[in-house]
Amino acid sequence: MRIHRKLSSPLIALIGIQLVWVGVVVFWIYWFIGRSKEFRELALRYKPELVAKGVEWVVLVEGLLMLLVILAGVYVIFLYWRRQAKLYLQQRTYISQLTHELKSPLASIQLHLETAKLRELPKEKLNTFLDTMLSDTERLNHLISNLLMATRIEFRQLGDKAKRIDFSRFVSEYLERKRNELPEGGRLTLEIEPGIDAVVDSEGMEMALRNLFENALLYSPVSPEIRVRLRRSGRHCLLDFQDNGIGIGRKELDRVFEMFYRVRNPGENIRGTGLGLYIVKSVVDAHGGRISVASEGMGKGCTFHITLPLPGGQHQRGQ
Repeated sequence: MRIHRKLSSPLIALIGIQLVWVGVVVFWIYWFIGRSKEFRELALRYKPELVAKGVEWVVLVEGLLMLLVILAGVYVIFLYWRRQAKLYLQQRTYISQLTHELKSPLASIQLHLETAKLRELPKEKLNTFLDTMLSDTERLNHLISNLLMATRIEFRQLGDKAKRIDFSRFVSEYLERKRNELPEGGRLTLEIEPGIDAVVDSEGMEMALRNLFENALLYSPVSPEIRVRLRRSGRHCLLDFQDNGIGIGRKELDRVFEMFYRVRNPGENIRGTGLGLYIVKSVVDAHGGRISVASEGMGKGCTFHITLPLPGGQHQRGQ
């Protein structure tokens, strides 16, 4: 079974096709030269005027060009095949991760409910159970919201509900609500320039902020330090989201926004589906903005830089 899988892999198939193609070219040249000599001898013997100089080489070049076109077509098919195989593998991995992510909070909620039903718990213990179940419910809600947002992205439905709002207030109020989710010792610092208006899809932008916040928590130490800065810059506003987490290697900086892609470090098993940063980038792109990420290396945290356009005339007030 393993040998069959290796032989059916796109790379092995391409190598095999290349070898077959080389064999076909060698055979074609050998056959053409042999036949050309025979036909030329017959023509010279019976009807010399039929022999034209250089015609056989034209035919040979035409045949080689045809083989090259066939090879190019095979190579294009191989590229699409490899892309499809990669996407299929990503989807399988994603389904496995998603199943695990959905089952974990459900199992936790079921366990706490069964315990509360079978035993008479003190009020303090029952409140702890309720807090845990509410946290698990919120986690499920976050996963489902990500799935629904990914569907909106696929159907190009982002930005349909965009309207002009006080973006400074929007960012401040949302992150202040998330402050309660910080673990003990965690710190959230906000540097928000007031009075910045922007045309945004509130649902999509809230989802982007939530994924950035969740990402900072997941990839940060026990006591995360998150710094969020919003300011004007000409015709745009700049939103920086900085954490003190594990950081990102240089080779992965360009891939973190890919669908289903996750940064994996040896010895670490961080939950997630690989949709969060993909959603963030899609939301920013739908608003006509840009996003990038910078990191000094592993263990040194990272900073997400988001640039969004401002409505006409607002940049003048900020100058």
